[in-house]
Amino acid sequence: MISARPDRSLLAAAALLIACLLPAACAAPPAPAAQAQAAAPADMEIALTPRRPAGEKVEAIDITLLIREPALQPGDTFLSMAIVRVMAPGALTRPETLVAEDVAGPLPLTIEEDPVDPSDFRQDRRWIAARASQGDVTVRYTIAPRVITASTRPGPLIDTRTELTGFYGAGNTMLALPVSGWPRNVALNWDLSELEPGARAASSLGEGNATATVTAQNLNNTFFMAGPLRSQPEDGSGPFVTYWMTPAAFDLDGAADWTRQAYDYFNGFFGASDTPFRIFMRTTERFQGGGGGGFNSFIFGTVEGEDRDPDEVRSLLAHEALHHFVRGYGDGGGAGGQQWYSEGVTNYYTVLLPYRAGLTSLEQFIDGFNGYAKSYYTNPQSNLSNAEVTRLFFSDGNAQIVPYNRGPLYIALLDAQIRATSGGTLRVDNLIFDFLEAGKDAEDGVALWHDLAGVYLGEAGQTGFRAMMEGTPLDLPSDLFGPCFVAEEKMLQNFVIGFRPYKDEDGNTRAGPIVPGTPAEAAGIQRYDLILNPEALEAARDAAPGTPVTLTLQREAEPFTLTYTPWTPPRPGKQWARTPVPEADCNL
Repeated sequence: MISARPDRSLLAAAALLIACLLPAACAAPPAPAAQAQAAAPADMEIALTPRRPAGEKVEAIDITLLIREPALQPGDTFLSMAIVRVMAPGALTRPETLVAEDVAGPLPLTIEEDPVDPSDFRQDRRWIAARASQGDVTVRYTIAPRVITASTRPGPLIDTRTELTGFYGAGNTMLALPVSGWPRNVALNWDLSELEPGARAASSLGEGNATATVTAQNLNNTFFMAGPLRSQPEDGSGPFVTYWMTPAAFDLDGAADWTRQAYDYFNGFFGASDTPFRIFMRTTERFQGGGGGGFNSFIFGTVEGEDRDPDEVRSLLAHEALHHFVRGYGDGGGAGGQQWYSEGVTNYYTVLLPYRAGLTSLEQFIDGFNGYAKSYYTNPQSNLSNAEVTRLFFSDGNAQIVPYNRGPLYIALLDAQIRATSGGTLRVDNLIFDFLEAGKDAEDGVALWHDLAGVYLGEAGQTGFRAMMEGTPLDLPSDLFGPCFVAEEKMLQNFVIGFRPYKDEDGNTRAGPIVPGTPAEAAGIQRYDLILNPEALEAARDAAPGTPVTLTLQREAEPFTLTYTPWTPPRPGKQWARTPVPEADCNL
């Protein structure tokens, strides 16, 4: 194993000279930090009050905003809030009930709405001031948790929902925020008087009441959770905290403790983060989305009573914690085109760093990368250009997963090339550290990476990067992962069920949305089909690749059977096998 953080001083003088041409790479060192001063009063306060008039589930959340001296003029757009955001509806169902006032009394507002977005990706509502404001402005409105049915479409976990006697939500669907005046010093205050004794509240900003200097985007990407919260650690302290309400059917506490240890290692590897990271788990009756990143935080979903593979949960949590350090560049998101980097580097380190930290085995290490390789070789879209991946990201499931598999393999290839070129004194880690540092001020992340590839590998590195971005197949050497593994040529198939089974209100197993282009779609399986023999699906996962499965389905009246092969077609590819070299000499 190598040390937690490679020594940057090993960079050659020529590399340092070229790096000086990059934005801010050779800037003067920062001045010593000034003495801490008393925190300025918040220029915006947010108060959240969950309501349970019937004494059971949360039925509403009162929200009050105090905005210091917005200095509005007649016709100024004051507030903006989502009507829908990435299929998730805004929680304000009666926009006319939002009211504002200042020292002069009620502040009249008119409402403006975007046209309906047929894709349900984004539609906003704005409130416009009808007169000039005087001094501070107070805004009050009430939101309602979303009503969930069996037909609710899975989507990003940003909607507002109830769970047990509490609720969770995200700023994207909860908050009407000023359109200007950012960043702001924001104070968040909770009133939990109507929740059960012992109720707690937490958000991406911190445990309970919290203050932070944030942008509007930060607040929109903030998660909120209140109710019978549990946490790891139990007191919610420290740089890494996991929160949940419903007890999990799997070892969540163990997974959270493992991830906290991994996070401590990440802190040492990348340099300690100055902001804590929080993970929230929400529990639903049926599958309603996997997970999503937020402001210094992550939320993931699980199904009530569903057991989960501990390694799968640990990998998920480690992956999202790593995003806190790896970050991204540009606009990010599906439209940003930067997943080759953000997901590629994150997936690379999701497998590598836990091994370096002693939290996983050598077998788990190579199983992780072999999984990436199998998906890469069997995915019919693996040779799309990065531009095409970006264009198809939200409409083609195969295109969407390209960065998650091609990305880490490209990073592993760079690592092998940099180790060979430097005689083992440098790693791809060094390039990534330089990218993170220079990227703080770089306007073009792709150009920056291209330049750094030239620093470490010359023209060959830049040519290889351009080829990867154009979708040229990766030429992965047999010794990609060093002396402890050797590549074997194989015919590979991936298990692709084509939909996610879920339990309906009666406990019956049904088919979720059918993934276009999969064998399930070709066979004629339809969403909501009742699956009378769900055990056959479980058995199919453990069957030999290419084994067909016969399902007994019911769509209207009489049951019928349908046989299909839930595997990708066989394709040639590589898998890496262990050599006799001792683990101490693997140098991973």
